[in-house]
Amino acid sequence: MTHDIVVLGAGPAGSVVARRLAAAGLRVALVGAAPRPGWEGLSVRSRALLAEEGLEGQATFISGPYRRCGTWAGGRSVEGVEWLVERSQLADALRDQAQAAGADAHRNAAAGATQVDGQWRVCLRAGGALEAPLLVDARGRRGAQCRGPLLLAVGRRFRRSGSGAPGTHIHATDFGWCWWAQRERALWVQVVAPARSSHPAGWCAAAAAQVPALALALDGASPEGDPIARPAHARLGVSGIDPTRWRVGDAAMALDPLSGQGVYEALRGARVVATAIRSTLEGGNALLAQRFVAERYEAAWERGVRAAAGLYRENADRGGFWAETAAAYAALEPARAPFAPRIERRPVLHDGRIVERDVVVTPENPRGIWRVAEVPVAELKRHFESVERPSIAGAALAFRRPQAAVAAAIRWLHRTGAMPRHDAPFAVSGG
Repeated sequence: MTHDIVVLGAGPAGSVVARRLAAAGLRVALVGAAPRPGWEGLSVRSRALLAEEGLEGQATFISGPYRRCGTWAGGRSVEGVEWLVERSQLADALRDQAQAAGADAHRNAAAGATQVDGQWRVCLRAGGALEAPLLVDARGRRGAQCRGPLLLAVGRRFRRSGSGAPGTHIHATDFGWCWWAQRERALWVQVVAPARSSHPAGWCAAAAAQVPALALALDGASPEGDPIARPAHARLGVSGIDPTRWRVGDAAMALDPLSGQGVYEALRGARVVATAIRSTLEGGNALLAQRFVAERYEAAWERGVRAAAGLYRENADRGGFWAETAAAYAALEPARAPFAPRIERRPVLHDGRIVERDVVVTPENPRGIWRVAEVPVAELKRHFESVERPSIAGAALAFRRPQAAVAAAIRWLHRTGAMPRHDAPFAVSGG
């Protein structure tokens, strides 16, 4: 069967891409086997994106909010709030949405994908094949990559003998860290540690031996099902530019669960990739669109690696695992020499199309900033450098923006050093 696009992988990222493209009128095939179960914590940002994808009102399988607590470096208290969702139920709901939007859903795995004469051919394990000129790979952590230290997350569900206070907890151990969530009599425990650290089946008991609160939660609890292991290392997919093949979700970028929220990154990346593909199919430059996507994944990766290095460093006095993991992440942080702000051509999103525009690149914004308050800052900088008597009022007329918006853009240029301050302050008169 021939489609416009085949999406491999029916997790949150793959299903959101499929839904958005199918809703735009494209013939989309979504291929993916049933996901493995497990609980996931959702942040406020994740819930906001899910609501924008149409799940908020009907997602009865999302519960909360729950109080998150725990102890971290030096006994520092960790407090916050999060919601709980069963991974497989979330994936199924997003897949159902893609199918309702018109995607051709295949609930089985792909045996392989090959490209012949400009067409991708995907063979299904259950038999049959799909063809399309474009392929979206959303099959998780696989392929060439730049990665952090190898970590494994091992989770298991338990049934408690009685109900306890609902909530989530996070604690450090000497060999890794643990997160658990309790809701009525159900308990989910997840331990993250180096992939080659002793035997993963014993991690839960080892963590409970070091964390009294976890031991109390597990007291009298019975395991339900086998432990489920997932890779937990941060990774950035690296591959040559191919305008017919796109990556999304963990196939493109994944963060250490200590420094990034997996559902949020999956949804955020899926929206960017779907927009980029639509831009290409509507006549935009495919290579420019892929560069746009790659730069955003690289920026998220760098932020996540930097955060992970700091979080693991906080517990460095607990032993080798923490110091070594922090050092491994620190080694991945890009080394950038200080430089003066400059103007470069970069891909940006404008009215649903990815185009090239002049942006201002600064040490704090190495990918560049195009607009501040909807005012193009590179053009604004040139405007003030070219006119004899620059003013906010004159710039507001030139750019057809309110004076307050122009003033905000000027403040940004001043703050970053991209434009020197004038002797006389600019005045805002109305607008």
